[in-house]
Parts: sequence; structure tokens; C-alpha cells
Amino acid sequence: MASWTRSTWTDAGHLLSAMDPDAETNGAAGQPLDHWFSKLVEADEPVQALQFLAHAMPRYECVTWAARAMIDSGLASRSDPLMVAILRWIDEPDDAMRRAVGLATNAIRKETPLKMLGHAVFFSGGSIAPDDLPPVLPQPDICAKFAAGAILLGALSLPGGTAALKTALSLGEATLTG
Repeated sequence: MASWTRSTWTDAGHLLSAMDPDAETNGAAGQPLDHWFSKLVEADEPVQALQFLAHAMPRYECVTWAARAMIDSGLASRSDPLMVAILRWIDEPDDAMRRAVGLATNAIRKETPLKMLGHAVFFSGGSIAPDDLPPVLPQPDICAKFAAGAILLGALSLPGGTAALKTALSLGEATLTG
């Protein structure tokens, strides 16, 4: 099992506390991230494992992972206009592209997995206030919550969505090990 070199976190208990300060860490304190993740997978807790992965990643990597997982699992089409905007942001992650994804996301009325991924991009960093107002930074974990939610919502919409979750978990682990 390779260590998660792309995560800035080193302690599973600290990460779980950051995800939910009121949650019980149930022995996670002092555990390496990859060991705790393996325990979640072995305990057949794919939702918790997915959320743990998303929060363990830096925001850019989190969005990149979620986009790839959604495309590879058939949860989103690479040719969808919003996915095209998201992929452009992945290629060029600047503030103008992030705001363009935010506008495209807000134009979609129905809550979809792809819309949640668009929110993950918009809340990945930079001010969420309009350009002409003082900056307002998003909560640090909101990007991870939207990215994991996008994959989860997409997987639950498919018959046999566990395959999509397994794909996402495998891709996420590969992302973190480099």
C-alpha cells in the first residue's frame, strides 16, 4: 500500500475532526490516511471512504479526480457544455475560468451531479463575492463536499452504482499516491 504523498494531512483523526468537529473519530487518531481509508473500504463503507478521499485531497486535485471519476463511470459526458467548462478550468485553473464555471453552473436549474461538480470548481478557491465587492473566501471543505456529493449523487442515480463508487475510490487513491 503506497502512502498518500499528495495529501497535506498526515493523521486520519485530524482529518475526520476537520470534516466534522462533532463526529467521533473511533480510533482514527494517529492512523495514517491510507490505513484509515483501507479500513473504510474493508468495512464496506464506500460513502465514508469517498468523503474521506475528497477531504484528504488538495482542492484542485479533488476536482480533477471527481471529473475523471464521473467521466470514466459514465456519470457525465465529456461533451456536456458544463463539463467542457470544467475541463477548461482544469487545463487553466485561473480565476476567470473559475468564475465562468460558476456562471455556467448557476444557469442550470435542476440539481445534477454535474452541477454539484461545477459548484466544487467555483468553491475551490478565490473569492465567491462579485468582483466589485470585497473578497469572501469559501469554507475550506466546501469544494470536497461538493465533489464527493457529485460522485455520490451520480452513482446513486445509476442501477448498480456501486461500480461507479468503486471506480471513484480507485481513482482517488491513485490520485493521492501520485
